[in-house]
Amino acid sequence: MIPIPTAASVAFKKSLTLKIFSICFVCVHVPLIALVGYLVSGFHVGAVSIFTLMLIATLIGTATCLFTLWRLLLPLRNLTTQVTRYRADGTPVEMVLASQDEIGRLAGAVTAMIGEADVLMKRLRHQATTDPLTGLGNRRWLGERVAEEIARAQRQGDPVSLVVFDLDRFKAINDTHGHDVGDKVLMAASEMVKSALRPYDLAARIGGEEFCIVMPRTDKAGAAAFAERLRLLLEASTVAPLARGRVTASFGICQAGAGSRLQHMLKEADTALYSAKEAGRNRVVIAEPQAPLAPYRPGHRATMKAKTSTGGVERMLDHHRRQHAERHNEITVGRRDDGPGE
Repeated sequence: MIPIPTAASVAFKKSLTLKIFSICFVCVHVPLIALVGYLVSGFHVGAVSIFTLMLIATLIGTATCLFTLWRLLLPLRNLTTQVTRYRADGTPVEMVLASQDEIGRLAGAVTAMIGEADVLMKRLRHQATTDPLTGLGNRRWLGERVAEEIARAQRQGDPVSLVVFDLDRFKAINDTHGHDVGDKVLMAASEMVKSALRPYDLAARIGGEEFCIVMPRTDKAGAAAFAERLRLLLEASTVAPLARGRVTASFGICQAGAGSRLQHMLKEADTALYSAKEAGRNRVVIAEPQAPLAPYRPGHRATMKAKTSTGGVERMLDHHRRQHAERHNEITVGRRDDGPGE
């Protein structure tokens, strides 16, 4: 047997064109090879036998050619199937071929490219839904997740509560100590929130110094107890160069009702939060609707009473202050970056 030169062998392994050409060349000449072999063997030469031999050899050559080409191109079909599945449901493409020809290199390149694109998409999705400073979710992420939680809670009959808190006099911290210290305060507050959350709770930074926590399977009393623990943690924290007790927060609590939406719940919780601000800050206020909740409509104002829980103190806001808080909320709801910090 004549050894194939190394360079020719490597070229054959790396060239799909050369493989296809070789297969087609051999299969096309199968009848001729069969005829030569028949004549050399000394068998009887007759028209029928020659015709039969050529017919059988042609069928064998054609079938061999088609089967070999099908096997050769099968990885390309599998790659197409995986790419289609990836586009449909995001199933990762994992296809590494031992073949060194164009199909093998294409499969490796496509697998690597889709893997890189998938990582990039996850990174972009994370950036689009995460607050870069605190690592908590942002308003967009919260809106998507809250709708899912409310729908699930309504199906299962579970309560869902929302906690909104705002750092007290945060603007004064920025003005007096600089934004670097303000950022430290925000990061410290977010770390306390993360440490206090249960695995299924949702937390987001929805404004400059305003945070929101969604608590599935929790009524307003449980949410208020959680908020009180978090309030005490913030009050006991120390963020240099601020004195101990300088970082405090006011909390507003509401519980989802029939037809509740995030915008409606935020409005309720914000009204309770402003009540906490007016009552002296650094406290927890529970918003309690007097009537069943209806789907939120622009201009709709919920009538509510507020309970203040700092040392067991409870008070009812008069009609004038409720209207003032709601008007202030409507004016500032689109400008959370300025926040109610003062």
